[in-house]
Amino acid sequence: MSANMSSQNYGKKMKTITAILLFITAWLLSSIALAASHNIVLTAETLPNGQYGYKMISHTTTDGTVPNYPADAVIPGPTLFIQTGDDVKIQLTNNTNVKIEFNVGGLSVGNTPSLSPKQTKNYRFNANTVGTFPYGDEKSALLGLFGAIVVDDSSGKAQSFMDGNGALTAVNRNQLDKEFVLFMVGSTFWGAEISANGTQRPLWTNPTLGAVENQLVRWHVLAVGHAHTFHLHAHRWPDAVDKNAASSNIIDVKLMNSPFSSHTFTVKAGTGVGPGVWQYHCHVMSHMQSGMNGKFHVVAAGSGETGESIAGASPHGKIFGNENGDGAGLVTFIISDEPGSWFRSARGDALSPVTHTKSLEIIPPGSSVHFIMSDTNGTHTVTNLLWPSDAGKNDHGGDHFMIPFEQTKAYRGGGIVQLNVPGLYVFTCKIHPFMMAAVIVDDPATDGLDLGKTIDLVSGVKDLPTSSDLATRLVHTFFVASTPKNWQDFTSTSPWHVAYPNVDVVTDAGKLSLVSVLEARYGQDIALTPLVKPAIPGVGEVWIDTQFEKTAGKTKPGTITVLDTSNWTLKRKIALPQINMNNPHNMWANRDHSVIYQTQWFDTNLVLIDQRTGKLINNIHVGDTPSHVMTLPNTDDVTVAIHGENGVVMIPAGTTEVHHMMPTQQHGQAPANPHGHWISADGKQIITPNVNTGDAGIYDSETGQIITRTQTGGGAPVPHPIAIGMMPDSSKVYAANLLHHSISVLDGNNGALLNTINLIADYNPVTGEFADKDGNGTVAVGVLPIQTPVSPDGKVVVTAAMGGQIVITDTATDKIVKMLPCDPGCHGANFGAKQGGGYYAYVASKFSNRLIVVDPDPNGDGNLIDAEIAGSISLVADASVVKDDNISSLAGFGGQGVLPLPIVYNGWVQNLSSEWSAGLTNNQRNPIQ
Repeated sequence: MSANMSSQNYGKKMKTITAILLFITAWLLSSIALAASHNIVLTAETLPNGQYGYKMISHTTTDGTVPNYPADAVIPGPTLFIQTGDDVKIQLTNNTNVKIEFNVGGLSVGNTPSLSPKQTKNYRFNANTVGTFPYGDEKSALLGLFGAIVVDDSSGKAQSFMDGNGALTAVNRNQLDKEFVLFMVGSTFWGAEISANGTQRPLWTNPTLGAVENQLVRWHVLAVGHAHTFHLHAHRWPDAVDKNAASSNIIDVKLMNSPFSSHTFTVKAGTGVGPGVWQYHCHVMSHMQSGMNGKFHVVAAGSGETGESIAGASPHGKIFGNENGDGAGLVTFIISDEPGSWFRSARGDALSPVTHTKSLEIIPPGSSVHFIMSDTNGTHTVTNLLWPSDAGKNDHGGDHFMIPFEQTKAYRGGGIVQLNVPGLYVFTCKIHPFMMAAVIVDDPATDGLDLGKTIDLVSGVKDLPTSSDLATRLVHTFFVASTPKNWQDFTSTSPWHVAYPNVDVVTDAGKLSLVSVLEARYGQDIALTPLVKPAIPGVGEVWIDTQFEKTAGKTKPGTITVLDTSNWTLKRKIALPQINMNNPHNMWANRDHSVIYQTQWFDTNLVLIDQRTGKLINNIHVGDTPSHVMTLPNTDDVTVAIHGENGVVMIPAGTTEVHHMMPTQQHGQAPANPHGHWISADGKQIITPNVNTGDAGIYDSETGQIITRTQTGGGAPVPHPIAIGMMPDSSKVYAANLLHHSISVLDGNNGALLNTINLIADYNPVTGEFADKDGNGTVAVGVLPIQTPVSPDGKVVVTAAMGGQIVITDTATDKIVKMLPCDPGCHGANFGAKQGGGYYAYVASKFSNRLIVVDPDPNGDGNLIDAEIAGSISLVADASVVKDDNISSLAGFGGQGVLPLPIVYNGWVQNLSSEWSAGLTNNQRNPIQ
């Protein structure tokens, strides 16, 4: 080859290389030119209803395209539209009263330091992935600190839509007529709309989304906190990871099952169906039932209708203290594990100086109540306990709902309901029925807060006058239960004083002073009964779940208090801070009593504790909201009622894993939600009170088969059976019906209903009079009965009634023979051996800090008419008591589960070790003679 030819070839190669380099350089420069930098300044604010929201202060970008953002803080937060390759800087100032963080699910923001109140910090990330991503603070997201970042392809292409012939059609973002952003949070949709010109408008809760037929609408659906399933009626779209990919998977339902789930799709409004009103909702039945639904209203082109969206209830709307708000208001209750504040208004701290509780809200007619489970580890329901009678007679409950509001399944979520009829509404949790929230819907035209003329109760009572004793007694109970300062403190030298709101209320009897009525009927500044130890010692120990006592090393409440009955002194406090033990509720022991089994009622675990040392052995996951635990007397296997689910789990003796769950209902039946179960002396039958289905179930412990299920409460709509007692020979079962104020007596063999003991037969609910109506010489009332154990010898039933009574029933006749006073929230009861013979019933109360010792037969003559309170013991530990954590507040409060050791019931007592049976008499070792 000549030198000239070589030079020509070299020159051609260089030109080619130069051209390629120029092309690459031009391409890179053009890409850089397309990428934009965004500088965004946000603040986190507290909204009028106590929730949180993000406010856009400024957004500047090098490409000059900035939406028109709302002027106020909004939920969801401002939607940030960016393109792939963009660089985003966010400056965030925390103007709330809580510490927050800032994260973007699915996009890395690098260092994510938390912000204390009034702090400002900077965050930065690059948009390298197409999609819609949630931003916000994970801990406070359920209360409103969430928003969306939409990362579009830099080419401008958006998600394809399906036309009327089923063909997919490509779309550019500049072709979109509007966009919707929908967050699925708890059991509520939170929405925003973005118009074609970039104007963003908050649509708040469960909005009616509007469009004109054939408009191109892009939807961004995101889930926060819990799994959801989004469904839109009448419209379909391709489910494709690549927004432009043709897909045969055409859907109208999308599962959102991860913490950062999002789904974006485009539809042509009304395609294939025309104008109409089409529902969108969560396809999880319990979520939809709780209010998680809205409408997509498509109007005909040329009809004169604009297709404008209609906003739902708003935190900026009309509520007490924000009467000049914009439109329908929204108050929010946080469902919590916190004692007293189980239903806590999001602005409860601001309201409590007026209301004397954090669990009361006031709204005008037409505003809504929102519940969110943002501060609990348990499962719950939101259920109307009472409501204005007129609201129950007509469809005044809001979109798709009738009052009473009723969740038929316990789960982690929430709910939303519009209230239109003035009056008093009280909500509770069927799983934890001392949890209460009250809402007064107040007509601004009346002088005083409206309680309504009459109320209906979930138990079936209709048209009860609001000035009646039962109505005001429930109001009194609400203010005691929801305000720890109103609990009975037996360590205080001051009389018991209950703080009520000093307001006028409108009732059937006209305008009344609430505080004057309640003080006149139920007293004020009451001297508490002095603590006196029983004269005769007990045998062994009593373990008490002081469920609300708080300690310094935990964020969750609850301790176990151990009492030495030989000298009536406390010997130990067990908090287990290393596992943050949460609301310990009920206990049992293995055969040799070396292990105590402890449920965590607001959580998912069963704790194993060393009886001698009080130290943790194990913490076992058993299921949602475990309530009661017992061993099978014949095998020592452990059974745990899973109150938030539908069964009893079985743990083989000596093991630490769940073997299986015994279902408490058949396939397709409503969830049973069993609570305080009992087991026959031979271990062959398990009897559960099924809270949700209003029956008592008898099950074969070996096969798990349902032997029978018997409705309790005399056919009441909601009897709420909550605890079981059983004769030592298993001949009869006693089921306490909390809301029916009764005990159902069942045949222990076939479950047949033998009798219904009416615990309020001697009570006049209108006047409040207690009288001997049947003339048997005994005035006995048991309002809201809970634990109902039968004595080991089968002679007596002792019932702890939350209304403040201890009811004594003779099993020979199933007649009430005595009523003894108890403390507010009277709850736990169990029998232990009395030294020298006989039995003590140990009774604990939620809203006091003492244990009551009842002797049902002091002289042993079998005549229960002389049943008496033998003494009472403070559950507050002094410095001498051994503790594994320092008590910080609510000392000794929350008495619920009670476990006397040794366990002296028939079937268990025969298996005691010699150490534990040594202090018993022959009759106590053999309770059935």
